[in-house]
Amino acid sequence: MAQIQPVADARECKAGCSYMQSLKEIKAKGGFTLIELLVVIAIIAILEAILFPVFAQAKSAAKKTAAISNFKQAGTAVAMYSSDYDGGYMLSNSGSIGGPGWGFGPPDTVPGQQMFPYVKNTQIHIDPMDPWQSEKQRIDDQIPYMMGANPANLTTEQRLYALMVRSNIGYNYAFFSPWRYVRTTGYVGSASISESEVAKPADTVMWGTSIWDRDGAGSPTGGGNWVIETPCWEDANNRPLRPLSQFHPTTGDGSLWSYGTGWANNASSWLVYGGLWPFYNQTSLSNLGPGLKDGHVIIGFADTHVKSKPVNSLTAGCQAYGTGQFKGNVTDTEKFIWDLD
Repeated sequence: MAQIQPVADARECKAGCSYMQSLKEIKAKGGFTLIELLVVIAIIAILEAILFPVFAQAKSAAKKTAAISNFKQAGTAVAMYSSDYDGGYMLSNSGSIGGPGWGFGPPDTVPGQQMFPYVKNTQIHIDPMDPWQSEKQRIDDQIPYMMGANPANLTTEQRLYALMVRSNIGYNYAFFSPWRYVRTTGYVGSASISESEVAKPADTVMWGTSIWDRDGAGSPTGGGNWVIETPCWEDANNRPLRPLSQFHPTTGDGSLWSYGTGWANNASSWLVYGGLWPFYNQTSLSNLGPGLKDGHVIIGFADTHVKSKPVNSLTAGCQAYGTGQFKGNVTDTEKFIWDLD
């Protein structure tokens, strides 16, 4: 019996040792320790901090590229339109004798309607960064302004008009198609220039990224606006620039009519940048006004080329924020890029 015991003990030890080893293997394969989990979480957090801004920048860059493409299509449409109509006349805000005027619907028209046959696309009028991406939302918000429009039964013309009023591709109307109100005849409309009147097409702003309004927090709301405002209306000697001089109260027939306030010196106003809005490369200017941003806007030029430009570059050669209607003086005609000269 004394000689058999060690054999039994050896077998028992072998079985027990094998069992304990298996437990260790199962435990090792069963999960991470707390320290290991914390290390993994820390690594993931570091990667997120590094990569998320990169992804956000890439997404914004892609949207900017899309916006530039949209403006390029708009410029091409204008070139085709002007070659087809009236010896090269530019787009206008078309009115009528005794007509309803701007924003109230047909028979009034806006530039987006006039270029539509050349692009067959309404989506180009919605900036990819604008919070109002829905066409229906923009149309529904415009309908209350439109006289005689039945929200439940809009015509195709009324629907297109409402959407194009809220276009993010805003027109430099002051120089390309000045607004006019002739009281003696009741004419409400605009006077389009001819293509040949633009002395330097490659240096003249025709379009810019626009907004309709700003909410209480200062953010864009309502979609876009089919017009943008020039920061300056007069030359260095306080004389109206052409073609505004033809209709100005002091030098013309007195029919010139518009917002006429240029770039508002009120940081809370939607006109703080003349109706333009820098959706791209934004920098916060919260110390100047609620939600106020600086950054880049997409600009389309009269020769149809397109650029992304800093907001502050658009007042070059101009004493912006002029006081009173049709004010603001051009101080350097070579740098000012809004007028026809």
